[in-house]
Amino acid sequence: MKLEVASGISLIAGGGLLALHGFIRGAVEHINLGIAGMFLGAILLTFKGKEYIKKESVELVGGSYESILERMVRNLALDGNAIFIPPYDNLPKGGLFVPLHEDFDLDLARLDENKVFLTDVPREKAMGLFLGPVGTPLVEKFEEHLEGPLNGIGSEAVESVASSVLKTLGLAEKVYIEEEDDTFRVIVDPSIECNVEDCEKTPCPICASVLLALAKGTNELLLIESVYEKEYGIEMRIKKLGGVEEWM
Repeated sequence: MKLEVASGISLIAGGGLLALHGFIRGAVEHINLGIAGMFLGAILLTFKGKEYIKKESVELVGGSYESILERMVRNLALDGNAIFIPPYDNLPKGGLFVPLHEDFDLDLARLDENKVFLTDVPREKAMGLFLGPVGTPLVEKFEEHLEGPLNGIGSEAVESVASSVLKTLGLAEKVYIEEEDDTFRVIVDPSIECNVEDCEKTPCPICASVLLALAKGTNELLLIESVYEKEYGIEMRIKKLGGVEEWM
């Protein structure tokens, strides 16, 4: 087995174990490192010889990633859908928050990188699970390609850079983003099998990177309202929730 292949598989396996350990111990930095390790392992496997198939590499990390996040959300009986948060002082890389209730409130002033379970809030509607900046390794690849930060570049630019990078890496065939008044229609055709039943709460690593980049590029909090599997890819309806200052 080639060194890069063994290293990639080790990163994926070790990252999964570290993420689970972080969830059990309530250590968000371990969760973040574990998820990042799985991403990096998958990316490393894409830069390999022709005898390995990119799609299989991505499915390996995708299955581990989704299994861990789905287990977290189901065990905590979270009713809300995923909210992608753009970077701000407390969260320099942004992040993914899953509210306890479908009828939620947000208290971003109490959220930071060291929290996993947000419970020290005056209202139960503001409780939930913070999963860290899910998708960051790929978002960093987007910014490398752009040769600058995504902050405020707009949805069209996010679509262009995400589509180019993900297609080059063999992770998605296309990314399409259509902006409406208070929503986005986002279509991603990933190279992994996605369980759309869980995507509203725990989107796959490919879709998560696009949505985190979109939150960063528009400076908007973004709520996944619905996810559908179409013949042309995964179609998501995303609701704009306003900027960070509206939830502080």
